[in-house]
Amino acid sequence: MALYEKKWWQALFKKKEEKQEDVIHDVQAILEFLKDIPEESRSLIPLFKQLEDLEKERQVASGHLTKINLETQSGVLEKILARYEALQNDADINGIRVKRIALDFLKKAKKAGLKDLVAEKEQSSRWRLGW
Repeated sequence: MALYEKKWWQALFKKKEEKQEDVIHDVQAILEFLKDIPEESRSLIPLFKQLEDLEKERQVASGHLTKINLETQSGVLEKILARYEALQNDADINGIRVKRIALDFLKKAKKAGLKDLVAEKEQSSRWRLGW
């Protein structure tokens, strides 16, 4: 049997099917994330105000009170970091979705014959998606 007839060789050079983007699903996920942002900010604002007050108190506190204050700040910061981490992860994931939607749009526009539009968008730094 010739090398090119072997299954493992054919699998090595098999064309991979391009995954179709589900733009509607991505847009719905982004909208859901954007609706949740006000709730996240409402939950973070009191924590930051509490941290601000604790820091003001720490600046005028002495010795033993400073240690207690810093332990309290540690607890508040732990909550802030957990919520911010989740918010940042969600924002990053949705940023990737937006980039995929934009790339899919450019591919569809190119296929539809809108070469001038695609060329114009590819010249724009925003459409290079380096953010």
